[in-house]
Amino acid sequence: MYGTSDALGTVMTLARFKTTLVTASVEDTVEQAARAMSHRHVGCLIVTRQGRPAGVITDRDLVVRVIAEGRDPKTCKVGEFATFDPITISAQDGIETAVERMRRHGVRRLPIVDEAGLAVGIVTADDLLVLLGGQIAGVCEGIENRADSEDSR
Repeated sequence: MYGTSDALGTVMTLARFKTTLVTASVEDTVEQAARAMSHRHVGCLIVTRQGRPAGVITDRDLVVRVIAEGRDPKTCKVGEFATFDPITISAQDGIETAVERMRRHGVRRLPIVDEAGLAVGIVTADDLLVLLGGQIAGVCEGIENRADSEDSR
């Protein structure tokens, strides 16, 4: 596969998605997880053990598996509802690797790990759609604003 490049021709890695990661512990209550998602404006938390990604819990998990089933978010623990053994990706991997991994495993979120296997970020399908959509928009703008219609395409 060819590497996805930015406007400068450099391969786009996932390092751009290394952010202050919002995490949870298996012992956190669902209410704590929901508050963290709300305060940090995120739709999922990485469940970590000793800094390593052990699972993922989403806002949908909280709604469908806790609230809709009448469970008490003040007493239920994140560990009861998280999806464990997440598919991860390295910050040095490229966008195409993330797309392929999401496709192959049917997931929308990939925790990003450093060389030591510690969680350092997350890339989501939405992140990739925004990034690649911007790239496509740039190409469209270039086509629309071409200097000379006689130029070779």
